Amino acid sequence: MKKYILTIIVLIAALAGAQAQSETTSFDVDGIKVIFKPTKKNIVNVRMYFRAGVFNYPPEKAGIENFAIEAATQCGTKKYPGNEFKDAAEKYSILVSGSSTLDYGFTQINCMKKYFASAWDLFSEAIMNPTFNDAEVQLLRNKLISRTKGLQSVPDSRLDQLLMQNGFEGTPYASEPDGTEETLNALTAADIRDYYNSILNKNQVFLVVVGNVDKDELISKVRASFSAMPVKPYNPPEYQVPAFNDNKLLVEKRDISTNYIGAIMNSPRFTNPDFVPFRIGIGVFSGFLFRQLRTNLHLSYAQGAHVEPQMMPYTEMYVSTTNPKDAVHAMIQMLKRIRQFTLSERGLNEVKSSFITSNYMQQQSSAAIAASLGEAEILGGWQYEENLPAAVDKISVDDITRTLNKYIIGVRWSYLGDAGLANDAADAFKERVN
Repeated sequence: MKKYILTIIVLIAALAGAQAQSETTSFDVDGIKVIFKPTKKNIVNVRMYFRAGVFNYPPEKAGIENFAIEAATQCGTKKYPGNEFKDAAEKYSILVSGSSTLDYGFTQINCMKKYFASAWDLFSEAIMNPTFNDAEVQLLRNKLISRTKGLQSVPDSRLDQLLMQNGFEGTPYASEPDGTEETLNALTAADIRDYYNSILNKNQVFLVVVGNVDKDELISKVRASFSAMPVKPYNPPEYQVPAFNDNKLLVEKRDISTNYIGAIMNSPRFTNPDFVPFRIGIGVFSGFLFRQLRTNLHLSYAQGAHVEPQMMPYTEMYVSTTNPKDAVHAMIQMLKRIRQFTLSERGLNEVKSSFITSNYMQQQSSAAIAASLGEAEILGGWQYEENLPAAVDKISVDDITRTLNKYIIGVRWSYLGDAGLANDAADAFKERVN
């Protein structure tokens, strides 16, 4: 009983906090779009987003955007050369960081409200005046290469890379946003400086600000800090989403005790009306996988499924197992079963409530709220994130079943582990879901 009471208290607190926050707005400040959500929180998060991610550069320069954005926040600026930038951030416990992924890059600050002025100074310096000092860039390069090697050695991370290579071969998504040892070594400080300057463009960026900040003060800071940012033509990339309607298998042999298996399937785009019912359906399917693979059949150590709402979206399911043949067969059978999905009205309401609650619980920090708004803006508009509860409320069981049947038509597999066991499971990998 205590557990349930605690859950209710946490939920009420989450919903009350969400209701206490002011409405999100967006406005233009001298050509820069600003998305602003004022809150009562004493932690402020600010993010400058750079659109398009891996679509901004060719495969042979994989990792250049992440390298450039990280360098802008770690290699000093005109006002704060070398370690002075890091010292200033540490003095006030200000997080200044940056990175890039498939669809976007961003630079952020996270700070206490009382240090917002100092944090903004570092933020604007990192964006507008990075120096890309050769020695500092070399130190960062060593860290990035060490990180990429580490990701290669972790089975879960390597499986994700194989999934993207198999699912998006021939597209920018097949490039590794963090780069490889080879591509990172080939980049000079001048290369990343020139690249950074190419994406520093009012037509390619936008700001997200979440926290207890005065709007007029914010507008004044944006105008003062970024009025000199270049304005250049920007044409968004054209996204040709692959259709996953086959059972193509990519195997990488590795001597490990557990085999890691993943699959990519289709998904509607974030702005498509099918997205919300499909995402909820996949959430239900993930629960079914857990119960069947782990609880009933004892075939897995970890399993699940989720939707990746990228500009080229996809659905991923995965399992780690010592018995690939039976695990893959069971996954296909579960996919067939979910396509016949049915639920009572009461059951549907419980699923909706759980989905909305989970969404609110994941947005308790200023950083999490800013990330959600920023990603939604990249994918089609920040309003979609704000309107999610209303969209969830409208869906029916028929919507879920229809979308699951529409998008689950093929499974593209990737496998890391014992190649002999993968060969034994060949027939299971070829099973169709429809």
